[in-house]
Amino acid sequence: MEAAEIGLRERKRQRTREVIARAALDLFDRQGFAETTIPQIAAAADVSPRTVSGYFPHKEDLAFPDADEAFDTLQARLLHRSPDETAAAALRGWIGEWLAQADPEEMRIRQRVVRSHEGLRTYEHRFRGRAQEVLTEAIARDLGAAPADLEPRMAAAATLAVFDVLDADTAGSPQEALEVVDRALRFIDAGIAALR
Repeated sequence: MEAAEIGLRERKRQRTREVIARAALDLFDRQGFAETTIPQIAAAADVSPRTVSGYFPHKEDLAFPDADEAFDTLQARLLHRSPDETAAAALRGWIGEWLAQADPEEMRIRQRVVRSHEGLRTYEHRFRGRAQEVLTEAIARDLGAAPADLEPRMAAAATLAVFDVLDADTAGSPQEALEVVDRALRFIDAGIAALR
């Protein structure tokens, strides 16, 4: 019984979090990030401002509600891959799973919101730095090198460019985006193989 109650509470928490994030995204898109207040988001989500801040301590977090979880799963995917799977192949698998779960319209709106506000673009770089660190370590493992070596760092920087091709406005559907990613990662994988 206790486990069921914990499961129910956790599902309610997740639903509340999703409702808040969606309300914030709608408001950011309609009236702008800077012009949207926490009380407005709370009213749209039918929760208190304190609840919004409890789930999202910084207003910028509302524009990237799943980023920490996404990078945690990416890190786990790269860390626990089989010895014969390259970092680029593991990244491709992770991106495919991520795109399969993503709502293309929500992706487009989120990208439009982030592009429209310089502070959000800057905030987004925090996640890119984390991704580069994770990819550098994974590629260093592929190369039998240290993460501080030049080659893993250069390959990770080039690999990060893959995230730029996931622009939903130009890539179209998730399937089309994945095809673009496949081409880019084949190129990256060949370059890493050449460094071995």
